[in-house]
Amino acid sequence: MMTKVNFEETFEIYLFTKKLEGENYSKLSEFLSFLKFNKVNMPYMFSYVAKSGEGLIPDMSLNENILMNFSPNSLTASKEIQFQDFLKENSNIHLDKLYRKILHPNDLPEHSDAQMKKLTSLIKSVIFEGQFIFLEEPEHDLDSDSIELFIHVLKEHMTRNKQNVFIFSHNMNLWMPYVNLHVKREKDFSFSTDRIYKNWKWKKEKEIFYNPKKIEKAASGELLFHIPAKKSDKKTAA
Repeated sequence: MMTKVNFEETFEIYLFTKKLEGENYSKLSEFLSFLKFNKVNMPYMFSYVAKSGEGLIPDMSLNENILMNFSPNSLTASKEIQFQDFLKENSNIHLDKLYRKILHPNDLPEHSDAQMKKLTSLIKSVIFEGQFIFLEEPEHDLDSDSIELFIHVLKEHMTRNKQNVFIFSHNMNLWMPYVNLHVKREKDFSFSTDRIYKNWKWKKEKEIFYNPKKIEKAASGELLFHIPAKKSDKKTAA
């Protein structure tokens, strides 16, 4: 029997990568099923960002959407001023840089491009005071500089707030160096979590080097490529 994860004792970044069969597959439902499997008490308090950053209130500016998730410490100063002071703190250096990537924060979402809306949604997710953060392909719609900044933001956020982050992405090369655990759905519909070792990429390259593709010729003279079957990874209890 697999050991359940205690999210109150460990604070890590989890990666979902495998898509289930069927057209009605929901990444959000998969995340909620994972919490239920690990017996997390309801109601779940988490921030969620969909692949294209949907969910912004259309009648509010990008900045106003962000401030909705910000909890000020004082009632004597405006929320805007306190948010600017919050960004200037040393622990929020990369968050401040990411916020400044929003070129027109006073624009409405409908007048903003995909990257501006996605940045707004991602910033909202990390300033929300909840148990978890769940992100669907956070790299989608972002340029390389914004992706790098957001990765720094997540690392700073994890250190400062002791919060578990869950990411769904098919881009394993991007996220593997930063995530801690890989979440897998088993055939019996249970979940397993495998610890990710930071030299995973070298192991993959070494496997390819020592087990190169075999090339044969078919009867027609065409080349046939045989990729060696990958050995199944040994599952470990989380």
